[in-house]
Amino acid sequence: MKRKSAKIAVLLLISLMTPIGAMAQTRDAQETIRLSTNLVVVDTQVLRRKSGEVINGLSAGDFEIYEDGVRQEITHFSQDKLALSVILLIDLSGSVSPVLHYISDGALSALQRLKESDEVALMTFSSSTQLLQDFTKNRKLVVERIGSIEKSPVIGQGTLLYKALYEAAMHMNKAGNPTSRRVIVTVTDNVSWDYHYYGVSEQEVYDRVIQSGSMVCGLIVEGSLSRAEKIFRRDKDGRDMFRRRMTIDQFVNQTGGEQMKAPSTEISIRLSQLIDHLRTSYSIGFSPGRDQNDGRYRRINIALTPQARKRLGDVVIRFKQGYYAR
Repeated sequence: MKRKSAKIAVLLLISLMTPIGAMAQTRDAQETIRLSTNLVVVDTQVLRRKSGEVINGLSAGDFEIYEDGVRQEITHFSQDKLALSVILLIDLSGSVSPVLHYISDGALSALQRLKESDEVALMTFSSSTQLLQDFTKNRKLVVERIGSIEKSPVIGQGTLLYKALYEAAMHMNKAGNPTSRRVIVTVTDNVSWDYHYYGVSEQEVYDRVIQSGSMVCGLIVEGSLSRAEKIFRRDKDGRDMFRRRMTIDQFVNQTGGEQMKAPSTEISIRLSQLIDHLRTSYSIGFSPGRDQNDGRYRRINIALTPQARKRLGDVVIRFKQGYYAR
């Protein structure tokens, strides 16, 4: 009788433990599936200010999130749970082309850090933007496409960065996973010029990027400025009278992305670090307490709780600055 009671107790203990694990796994899967338009999810990265070290292991209770100054209840929180949809956007300007083989060599090891559920697309830009590979989970196929870039006939024919970011954000809407975290990783020397009042504006690019739900990250490679740039007239303040300089800086900052500088010999290492940091971002979600999606821009702010700030010390928090309520 005692032996029978002991068996029952063991079975009861197992039955109590097993569903908890199963329910947790099911809940994680359901969280991914059920992310919808009424849930605002913000990728958030926390780093130590002095060292740049990524801080892992935080919980929902360590954060506060605000929409237009009003604190919101955190209803979704995860780290490295949601799939990634990544667009690699590679600059083909003449100053970047000498390091293309470093980019190709480093791509395979960097992309291998992605999960099986993650997808990657490849785009390049110069005077126009080209889609070389649509979203795929085949890492080797993407690397092969990168290897073919050096044969491209458009290398060195200008650099229209804003147009490229705009078109990459447009293409992000074709991502296979509607609930994925979306990232545009731009590999560029971050030197791009266009004539004033020509092409898309900075605001148009920002709006399109935000509407696509994308974060912009940058791998800034060492390049050389075109000699032709020196012959353009500049005003007494050193500004170009005819052209505007375009960089990815403001888009990285506004979308909570990350920007790294990479000497040619460190491109592989830095690209891998960038992918690793994407994987360790926190996904913080809330359901806005409003009656309708009116299309207005909503400002977001994320902070650590007083207790977390005291525990962690001087940190930097990266997150997108807002979204359109649609």
